[in-house]
Amino acid sequence: MKTTLKIFPSLLIVIILISACSKNQSLNDKEIKVQSLDVKKIESTVKYCTDRIKNPLKTTDSIPVDSLSYYLAATANYTYGIASAQGELQKVDSNFFKVSYYNNKIAMTDVISVYNIIIDSVRASFYRINHRNKHLVMASIIPMGNQSNKIKIKVTSVILYGNNYQFGGFDTTDYWLYRGAEQCYGGKCGPYAGQGNICMDAALNIQNAVMLRKGVLPGCYVPPFTDVYVYPNSFPNPGFQGTNYNYFRYLFYYSSPSFGNDHDCLMPFEMNRYLNYAEYCVYTLNTQPSGARPDGSSFISIDLHGELMVGLGGVKVHKGWIHYGIYLQGGYQSDL
Repeated sequence: MKTTLKIFPSLLIVIILISACSKNQSLNDKEIKVQSLDVKKIESTVKYCTDRIKNPLKTTDSIPVDSLSYYLAATANYTYGIASAQGELQKVDSNFFKVSYYNNKIAMTDVISVYNIIIDSVRASFYRINHRNKHLVMASIIPMGNQSNKIKIKVTSVILYGNNYQFGGFDTTDYWLYRGAEQCYGGKCGPYAGQGNICMDAALNIQNAVMLRKGVLPGCYVPPFTDVYVYPNSFPNPGFQGTNYNYFRYLFYYSSPSFGNDHDCLMPFEMNRYLNYAEYCVYTLNTQPSGARPDGSSFISIDLHGELMVGLGGVKVHKGWIHYGIYLQGGYQSDL
């Protein structure tokens, strides 16, 4: 079962719809359609918030509790989000914040306070990246529940950085360990064992390739945001046949000692196949077999990592999150 976290404010906006792509489509084959709708509501919401951020001492009004994440996310992304940002690497950070409320209302002074804390947190993550080419793609803000007159929100920022280039596919030297990038014990394997960047692995290479091949028009992402959890069993391969269960049974890497050909080294043909599968998954509607994209939403980013599932008998997987939002042709697109 695919796990999602959602908020659904009513909003008329400019959206981008990316059609489902086949497993072997290139970037140029992905059809991008822009549908023009009224954007005045989101612009007035952002203006309302920014006016009060600039004049916090004159602010005495409040907003409904269930509007908090929308106000915060719309303002942050309209101001700083750059949907068209590209780079070969990405940094994804998630933090949780709590905001007090009374009679289902949150004082705008508290909204302003947590907004500034969120932006300072994202900005700190941004400036820890030692690269000139870096941009905030989005900061999703999703409610996680209420308790004791406090609402908990999850803030996930995606920053792309590094060089940008046209990525055609993995070559004959791309043998990569399925995990190890986070602790820098990854690198290449097979005939190229001991070579390559030990802070890279198969999951990270596939993730970066998906992002390099992603094409987006200038603009920003706005709510509602949706996070889709990635685990291989949730995305079975619609075209899988046979009994070689450790190869392409799912759209994401899965290898179990319970079946033959258990392996932790992905060969070039696997790297390219899983790249194509990941692209199929992120762009295909969730009403289609093994699609992840909510109807009306645009793909923002994918965050993959390899993990050894010790409690499942040593199963090796690629897992993570896919982030979606609504694309808006507009925004200030200011750097942090």
